[in-house]
Amino acid sequence: MGDLEASLQATLDALAATLKSLQASVDANSQAIQRLNAAQSTSSSSGNKSATGEHHQDRPPRFQKLDFPWYDGNSDPLIFINRCESYFHQQRIMEAEKVWMASYNLEEGAQMWYIQIQQDEGIPSWHRFKDLLHLRYGPPLRSNPLDELAAC
Repeated sequence: MGDLEASLQATLDALAATLKSLQASVDANSQAIQRLNAAQSTSSSSGNKSATGEHHQDRPPRFQKLDFPWYDGNSDPLIFINRCESYFHQQRIMEAEKVWMASYNLEEGAQMWYIQIQQDEGIPSWHRFKDLLHLRYGPPLRSNPLDELAAC
């Protein structure tokens, strides 16, 4: 029985050493996590990331429930364009998809207008689409007070 007891004691000693090593690793990891949390709370409290309002390209887009705006041509298109651009920025929409998304959400006379634009010059760039939309549905020049003054 002496050999068996010695073998058991050796096994127990090996297990105790392994447990001691594991406990040291757990303690070291816990301290590292605490340091990271402290560093993260320090950097986030400085407000550098959120104060600028910038989106970081290393993070995927946040797909929140945002409704894409509709436009029927009965009001100034500036509000529609602004909401579109906010949506595009938030959802990180590629430049090539912007006109398609905006034109899909045109209604009534505005949809007919876009069909004509598409037939006349093809699918415009987003910049050209905004210009054309503003030219067609923006406020007339006569509502510009500076133009009215110049006309006098």
